[in-house]
Order: sequence, then structure tokens, then C-alpha cells
Amino acid sequence: MRRIVTLAVLLAACPLAFAQAYKWKDAQGVTHYADSPPPAGTKYDKVKTTGSVVPPAGQTPPPPPAAKPEPEKPSAGPTADTPENRAKLCATLKSNMETLAKPQQVSVDDGKGGQVPLDDAGRKRQIETTQAQMTLYCK
Repeated sequence: MRRIVTLAVLLAACPLAFAQAYKWKDAQGVTHYADSPPPAGTKYDKVKTTGSVVPPAGQTPPPPPAAKPEPEKPSAGPTADTPENRAKLCATLKSNMETLAKPQQVSVDDGKGGQVPLDDAGRKRQIETTQAQMTLYCK
């Protein structure tokens, strides 16, 4: 009975020993890894797999990715009306106006952590709002 169990475990692990991986870059420069070859005509490299998560001898594992800094949280109360704060707001408004003036696609925060692209009417409203705020705060 023990021989049957041992044989079953060996047969189950056998495909891992012969696994083949392929690495290639697409037209956009994105690197892909797969267990099947890429589309015909694509230059690729065969990657040797060990079936283990332990790096080969002499190699050190890559460092873990650095923690992303937390985005600034909005303050709970109103911001003090100081010359420094007005200057920061004015600089932000001018930057926003430059972005809105460009012909590229612009997105705004949807309030749920996502982004929504602006259509022409939305862009016009944002420009009008930004101009009004600049009139108030950029003196």
C-alpha cells in the first residue's frame, strides 16, 4: 500500500520537474511569462524552472517591494487663510488650468476612489470653476 501512495506522489510531482516557462516582450515592451510558447514569430527565451520557491545557490532573492507612501488625507477642518496657503492653492489652480487647456483626455476623481474621464461639457464646467476660483484666490 505504501508503494502505491509513493508512486502516486511521484507521478503527481513529475510534471513539475519537466515544467517549461517562456519569457518574451510584446510590442509595448511589457514582459510576459507563460507556460506555453508565445505567438508565432515572437522572439522568446526559455526559462529554467526548478519547481521550488527557493532561489538557486549563489543568488539572493529580490528585496520585497517598498511600501507605497500613504496619500495625504484631507484635513478635517478648513484650511487657514494665510498667504502661504493662498499661494499653494493658486499654484494648484494654475496647474489645473494648464492641464484643462491641453487637448489630451482629462479624468477627475469620482469620489469613490476611481477616475471618470471628462467630456467636453465637463471640461468646460471645470475651466469655468477654476477661473472663478483663480479670480478669488490668485490676487
